Parts: sequence; structure tokens; C-alpha cells
Amino acid sequence: MKKLLFCAVAMLFMIGCASSGNQAALDAHADAPATAKQLTGSEIKTTVIGRKYSSVTSTGYPFSQVLSADGTAQIQISSESMQSGSWVITGDVICVAYQKYGKECSKVLTDGGSIWFVDTTTSKTNNKFIAN
Repeated sequence: MKKLLFCAVAMLFMIGCASSGNQAALDAHADAPATAKQLTGSEIKTTVIGRKYSSVTSTGYPFSQVLSADGTAQIQISSESMQSGSWVITGDVICVAYQKYGKECSKVLTDGGSIWFVDTTTSKTNNKFIAN
């Protein structure tokens, strides 16, 4: 009986851990609040470029990304090796490309704390970022 109770408690603990990771992934890809402001191209440069941001992939892995002023990008997903890529701003849209992960073009929204990259084709949140 004690063994059964222990197994049940252990299983509930593991389910709780798994669901909290899923919640972080859901939060990182949720819509921006209606009060979030869309940034212009020049605002994207001053707000996003040159800073390190953190988020969570859709599968729950933490990552950080830096978009440098010279047009280069670096992303570190969990324990994977650092990947280098590039970014470009056209109008009010930023496109970030990595050979391993592909290219995403996004409009950028902010509420003054968090930053959302919203896909220009699907209007779905690619990622919600927090500045480090």
C-alpha cells in the first residue's frame, strides 16, 4: 500500500512538472494584450537591437537571442550549440533567419516590459520575449 501511494504521489509530481513546462511554452506563444503597441522600424532598432532576450520554444525549451547592430543574430536554445544567423528590418517588420531554424518575419509589439514577435503571415505569436 505504501509503495502504491508513493508511486501515485511521484506520478502526480511528474505530471505537475510536465504541465508547468507546457504552461511556460503556452505563455511564450500567447497573443499580446490588446494594449500592446506595435513598434515602427526605427522603434524596433532602438528597443530590440543590441539587447539579449529570453523566451521558451513551443516545445518548452528555454532560449536566449541577441540581434546585434551589424545585422547578425545569435540564438542559444537550451543545451544546443549557439547558432548564428542574420536579421533585417523592412518597414515595420523584422525578419530573423537561422540556417538550422529557418526564417521568421514578425511585427513587434510591446507593453513596455515584454516584447512579442508576431508572424506577419499567420498573425500568431512567434515568441514573447523578456529582456535580460
